[in-house]
Amino acid sequence: MSWTGITCCFVLYCLVFVAVRYEINVDSLMQGKPRLGLLMFAIPGAVAALTSKEAPLTVALSGALLATPFVLGGLHLSTTVNGALLQDLAFITSAIFWCGSGALVVMLSRTLLGHENRP
Repeated sequence: MSWTGITCCFVLYCLVFVAVRYEINVDSLMQGKPRLGLLMFAIPGAVAALTSKEAPLTVALSGALLATPFVLGGLHLSTTVNGALLQDLAFITSAIFWCGSGALVVMLSRTLLGHENRP
């Protein structure tokens, strides 16, 4: 497994989590456009998959699962967000799903374009 990919996914996952969960308005200049929300979690998965050719989905999910305790702990230490634990777990589960989906999109594009690993 690629530790570079896991680290990239870990950092990007944490950054996207903070931006999405705390509703930082990254698209304030584009008024009237839809907000992307949880779909932004596909970015860390795609970046992790791009850095690993051996096991892209495993690298993406490992980075997301390693980052989850940190963001969940930071969420509960913060006083700005008061949500139920089940609601937070549902949000994190969706975030992990979208992170894995980003890796799957990279794997699909590699397969369709013929860039899969050849022995």
